[in-house]
Amino acid sequence: MGARAMPSRKLFNVAMCVLVFSAAGCNTERPRIDVSNVALPEGFEVLNWMDVVHAVPRDNNQAKNWSHFHDADPAFWALWSEAILQAGPAEDTATANVVLAFMRDMKPMLDAIDTTSGSADVLAREEARLMDAFKRFHVLDPNHPLPRIVWMPSGFNVAVYPTDELLAVGLDWFLGTSHPLHDELPPSLFPAYRLARMRPELLATSAFRGWVLVRHQSLLGPSPRTAEQLLFWGQCMDVVAQCFPDDAPWTLIDWTAEEWAWAVANERAIWAELQPQDVMFASAPRDVMRWFQEGPFTRAGALPQSCPDRLGVFVGWRMLDAYREAHPDLSHAALMQLSDPLAVMRHYRP
Repeated sequence: MGARAMPSRKLFNVAMCVLVFSAAGCNTERPRIDVSNVALPEGFEVLNWMDVVHAVPRDNNQAKNWSHFHDADPAFWALWSEAILQAGPAEDTATANVVLAFMRDMKPMLDAIDTTSGSADVLAREEARLMDAFKRFHVLDPNHPLPRIVWMPSGFNVAVYPTDELLAVGLDWFLGTSHPLHDELPPSLFPAYRLARMRPELLATSAFRGWVLVRHQSLLGPSPRTAEQLLFWGQCMDVVAQCFPDDAPWTLIDWTAEEWAWAVANERAIWAELQPQDVMFASAPRDVMRWFQEGPFTRAGALPQSCPDRLGVFVGWRMLDAYREAHPDLSHAALMQLSDPLAVMRHYRP
C-alpha cells in the first residue's frame, strides 16, 4: 500500500466550505426533530460539582469534609474519588483529605475553570445545547435511559466519563486553546493537536458524542474489523448530527473547517487507501485504529501528513449518509440495527 502515490486532488479553499458542507453529504436534509414540547424524563438533571468543591468546609474535620462530598451526591462522589481522581475508597473518610490536597495543588486549574469553561455564561450555553440534544435523542429512542450530567474538575485525567447513570465532563479539558495553564501540561500527554481541541464551545458536543459511543459500543462485536468500525462510527455520528442539527459537521468531530474541506476535496483518494481488502477487513487493532484514533493526522497508507486525523470516522459517516439518502424512510431503530457494513458501502460513491 505504501508504494501507491496519493492521487493529485484540488484542495477546496475555506471560502468553499459552506458549499462543500451543503452539497456533499453529512448534512442530508431531513425533518428537524422538534423538541419544543418535549420534556426530559424524570430524574434527568445537571449537577455542577464545582459548586460542591467551592463549598467544602475546609476546617480540618475529616469526617465533616467527607460528609460534605458524600452527601452532595453519593454516586458521583464514588465515581470521582475512586475512578477519576483515584484518591482512595469513597467510603473511607481519609479520602476526603486526599481530595482536599488535590484541590490545594490544583487551585490554578480550579481558578482557570471558573473564568473559562466553568463560567456561568459558558455553562448556561452548553447546558442548554446538551439538554436539547438529549431531548432530540429522547424523541429518537424514548425507551433509552438518559444519564445525569455532571460538570467536574478532573485534574486533567479525563475529558468525558460516561457510565450507565452519569455523564461526567471534565471542565479542565475545555479551558481554551491557548490558556497559560497548558504550558504546565506534559507535551507527551497533551500534544498541540489535543490542546487545539480543548475549546469551551466543544463541551456539549464532545460530552454527547462520548456518551453515544459508549452507550452503543455493544454494536461492535469482539475484534471488529475496519469495516465494522466504519459502520459503527457512521451510526454514532448520524445520531450526533441529528441531535445537533445547527452545528457544522466539522465541529461534531472536533475538526476545523479547513480539515473538513481537505477531507471532502480528497474523499476519493482517501477511499482508494481504505477500500483494499487487506485494509477494509484488517482485524489487528493497530491496523484498524490507525483510521479512527486521535492524532496529528491519519497515519495510514499513502495519506499525507497534511490530512486530518480519524479519516475513518469521516468515511463511516459519509457512508451512512449515502445509505440514508438511498433509504429516506429509514427509522432510527432500523439504522441502529444495521450490522452488515458491505450493504451500507454499496451506496457510497465518493
